[in-house]
Amino acid sequence: MSTAEDGRRRAEQYLRLVAAGEQSAADELLAAVTDLTELTYVGAAFTAISRSGARTLSPAHRAQATGRHMRLTALRDSAKRDPAALRTWLAALAGEAVFVRGMLDVAAARAAQDGPVSGAG
Repeated sequence: MSTAEDGRRRAEQYLRLVAAGEQSAADELLAAVTDLTELTYVGAAFTAISRSGARTLSPAHRAQATGRHMRLTALRDSAKRDPAALRTWLAALAGEAVFVRGMLDVAAARAAQDGPVSGAG
């Protein structure tokens, strides 16, 4: 039986594969998630990753992420307990997690480029 820890592990593994440019291996990882319970736990992990990451974005980007999360929630709710429909939701949710991680990487690179902010005095 799948657990929340297993779901988080799979979600992180997916994100590592995508970051390494191994999209086909990442797609295979998601394709192996077939059980309704597994879908739920992996989806919950992607949700936690993307929402926690979105909280650290700028207010405008955070607002956009909130809108995307609402659409993903509606997609999940419309899928009910249909595994095929939930797979569509899982793929969209994985894409959102990748997108948010990318936004965080851009923000970190920009902050590093700008250097530390000195106080006015």
